[in-house]
Amino acid sequence: MARGAPVALAVTAFITSFITSGLAAATAHAAPGVTGSVTFDGPAPERTKVRRDTDPYCAKTEQLSDDVVVTNGKLKDVLVRIKNGSYPAAKPAAKPAAGASAAAAAPAPAAIDQKDCAYSPHVIGVVAGQPLVVRNSDGTFHNVHGTIAGKLTWNKPAAPGDPALTLDNPAKPGDVIEVVCDIHPWMHAYAVVQDHTKFAVTGEDGAFEIPDLRPGTYTIEAWHPVLGLKSTTVKIGVGARGAASVKLTYTRSDLK
Repeated sequence: MARGAPVALAVTAFITSFITSGLAAATAHAAPGVTGSVTFDGPAPERTKVRRDTDPYCAKTEQLSDDVVVTNGKLKDVLVRIKNGSYPAAKPAAKPAAGASAAAAAPAPAAIDQKDCAYSPHVIGVVAGQPLVVRNSDGTFHNVHGTIAGKLTWNKPAAPGDPALTLDNPAKPGDVIEVVCDIHPWMHAYAVVQDHTKFAVTGEDGAFEIPDLRPGTYTIEAWHPVLGLKSTTVKIGVGARGAASVKLTYTRSDLK
């Protein structure tokens, strides 16, 4: 064997040991979370065709109602969260240093697009104080009319080609900002407000994941614009075995 071989082997062994121990440490310290799905039990509500012929631009694209969207028993547009007030609150934006702009201290805005004469996403989660950016990707005029429990929050024009609107979020945790377009009354979006970042919104597969939770017992809430609020309790432990999985189910009796 060459004289340098033992040294090379020793170095290789050291690197392998270092990488292995690092991966083990990362795995050991990875915080578990909760995964699950939101389902709809029973015949899904019929999605009717939306009448959009009041605007020739919108009439070019057909759309089904997005009030309740169920695909193979899985429910879309459900915000799932750790109950407000039961998890360490998101840190408020720090005050800007001398000479720095206030915008630099603000949390990154949450984005809603007006596309094909619909708001996308239909349901979005935000943290209290987090601004909303609303874009108009359509070739027609919209207005962005936001309310909280019926009280006006903002009402802004959005013409084709205009810069995106950056809108303040004065809502409290637990509030829902309902966003409509008064020109196209079928357009609705909902910004659901939390005091932490432990939330997710279901897609067509009804699935959600809320990772990196501290060990403890939590109330999981599911909120849907039409079907309302559901809740269940989960216990999160330590390490990979501490993760939890839940299923929340709505039925036709939840239709308002």
